[in-house]
Amino acid sequence: MRIEYLIRGLAFMLVLALVTSMAFIATPASAAGFVGTNYSGKVIEVIPGGIFVLRTELVWDEPDCGYYHIHVVWEDNNRADENFTVLYTRAFIDNDNDNLPGASPIWLENSTVLSSGPGTNGTRWVFHVANTTVDSNDGYFDVEIYVQAASQGTPHRLWENHPISKAGWGGIVNYNESTVNSFSPTVTTVRVLNWTGSAVFKLENLYAVSIEKDLWLSQGSKLVVKFYNYDNTYENEVVIENFTPPWHVEENENVQHPTRPWCIKSAVKKAKLLLVDNENNEISKIKGWVTIRGDIWVELLREIMRWPYATPEERNALWKELMDKCMLWPYAPSTRDPGWVDP
Repeated sequence: MRIEYLIRGLAFMLVLALVTSMAFIATPASAAGFVGTNYSGKVIEVIPGGIFVLRTELVWDEPDCGYYHIHVVWEDNNRADENFTVLYTRAFIDNDNDNLPGASPIWLENSTVLSSGPGTNGTRWVFHVANTTVDSNDGYFDVEIYVQAASQGTPHRLWENHPISKAGWGGIVNYNESTVNSFSPTVTTVRVLNWTGSAVFKLENLYAVSIEKDLWLSQGSKLVVKFYNYDNTYENEVVIENFTPPWHVEENENVQHPTRPWCIKSAVKKAKLLLVDNENNEISKIKGWVTIRGDIWVELLREIMRWPYATPEERNALWKELMDKCMLWPYAPSTRDPGWVDP
């Protein structure tokens, strides 16, 4: 079942797990009726087109009166160019607690309904799965919702579950057969990733950065290194990779500041490795670099050690670099800004 209209960059909110049971034997409900979820308070990371599973674990511990009901609720933020797709649901007895149906599975009814209506920010979508006929099985069971992500957005937050009266959304988890109990899952985040892998971004010399990368790219069309002044004003850039996603790149390379001739203006002050589209719109920052005073000091010591062995021509080049480093020193910070460096 396809769920349309989901957001770029703002909240994919899944209010999860409304589990409803019916009374049959009037005895106190066991707290074991609700076992847990794999999503409450968690961060789920998935690439566009990737699949994630929302799993609720329950137990029927009273005879011949088993019902369940699970809600998933989100708002689309009026974005028709993105979507998530519920591929399928399944429910099964899982007494060995391995989250698998087993060699001789006992499948449970899992009827689904999708509805929508006005929300706080766009259309509110409600997907729920339940059994409509009483089930006589007892024991632990799992209810799973398999979702495929096609969103290009940044973190999507799950709604807090609160008991509310508005029909079709909200949610407390009601469980067990004889008495209604409640559980409120904490906020969950689903991050749709534009890339996965690793990148090491560091200073090669005063005028170049070194990049060691092993990346799987799910979106965009170019990898770009952009250079900036210490006040974050843009200086210049170099395209280091053109591609059509999905794309894998594993390569080490040095990227020189393109401003010529080399001078204080072409010294690497700050830089970013960016994933961009054909229009050069930034999709994601993969890594950043800030040259600090400690880096300049290390470079100065290296050049001082090289000086006695350098030829006259090499000393001219070393002297120029030494002067550029001395000019850069007053403007360089003492510590690296993690907000600039980290993805």
